[in-house]
Amino acid sequence: MRVVMLVANPIVFDGRVIRHAQTLVRAGHEVTVLGVLGPGDAEGRMEELGLSTWRLDRRRRGLLPRLIWASTAMRQRAALHLGALLPESALRQVPAVAALAVATSAVELALRAATLPCEVVHANDLNTLPAAAWAARLRRVPYVYDAHELYVDEHPNLTEAERRLRRVAEAHLAPGAAQVLTVNELIAAELVRRYGLPPPVVVRNLPPRVQVPCPGPDAGPPGTLRLLYHGAHIGLAQEGTDDLLRALARLRGVLELRLTMRGGLTEGARRDLLARLDQLGLSDRVRICPPVSGAVALVQAAAADGEEVGLAVHPPVCTSYRFTTSSKVYEYQAAGLAVCATDLPGNRLTVDERAGLFYPPGDDETLARLLLELGRDRARLLAMRQAAWRRAQTELCWEQEQERLLAVYERLGATSTPS
Repeated sequence: MRVVMLVANPIVFDGRVIRHAQTLVRAGHEVTVLGVLGPGDAEGRMEELGLSTWRLDRRRRGLLPRLIWASTAMRQRAALHLGALLPESALRQVPAVAALAVATSAVELALRAATLPCEVVHANDLNTLPAAAWAARLRRVPYVYDAHELYVDEHPNLTEAERRLRRVAEAHLAPGAAQVLTVNELIAAELVRRYGLPPPVVVRNLPPRVQVPCPGPDAGPPGTLRLLYHGAHIGLAQEGTDDLLRALARLRGVLELRLTMRGGLTEGARRDLLARLDQLGLSDRVRICPPVSGAVALVQAAAADGEEVGLAVHPPVCTSYRFTTSSKVYEYQAAGLAVCATDLPGNRLTVDERAGLFYPPGDDETLARLLLELGRDRARLLAMRQAAWRRAQTELCWEQEQERLLAVYERLGATSTPS
């Protein structure tokens, strides 16, 4: 099949989109991925992906990009303003307003997608769903909706008007998809409850199987612990970061630990983080590393650095945070790390108690106690790490999960007509 896949980011840093596109290509499908370069985005190295790609340039470099950026920004701002004034019942009568409000580059992506011959258009998240639906209508082909998270409550800073617009757009367009995909059973059930959809197909955001050895009897003495905290953003503005640092401060003089913080930081965020580490007396216990590119690189780096416990410290500040399963938790286990995570439904789906521990969100005292237990009981820690590694090798790997994605496209291919 010929597939046009849409994503509202620069493509090169989106592991799920790349993994899906490359899997479809290996299975014999023709895939073109359309993305967006935003004003502050880095280009990345697209040639390394081995994919056919195109990106809308909104970085305001030159006259045409400036005009495109201005027009998309003005259009979205107008839709947001109008949507804030209308009650939800009125918005349902004009769903295009909601669609334009949630999808900055919907018109441009739709027009570009409509120029490409295809049998299916694949939307990644709600911010590309309008473009996919419109392009599919123009091409007279079906579209797929892949909900990476619960987008209607994606972030705690969303206004009620923004949530209302997202609800209307998703309620209008998701039922028209030939297939809805999502990342776990919790979000799938929530989409069914909200919109009366047929059960979505769950395709977990799993890393490929990486050849790292199963953790063996380690030489670390009792009272030591090596921790990894990874994220796109790891500064103090990231919810949960300071909970972790307070927990580690409680363990000074009690546990010999090392924390690797690996992820993105602006210069200002780095200064603030270093000041906080100094304030808590952790400067000599924490090393700050740049992010690595992709799931495989993270697994390899964690294994090479001798990390033992991966930390996932997301508080439930919105519904999506409660339900989402972070890809890094899968990657920790693939590297043979035990997991210490906030006690949320999404984390419970990802890690069983043989491989991880859970603490109440924001409770740095309990988090410190759990880490102390692992540091003192090295045999237990090793058993947890081995359980995590074995599950990653046999179940939590893309080589097993990809069959769900391929089955969706096999069904679509059986009913499609050339466009």
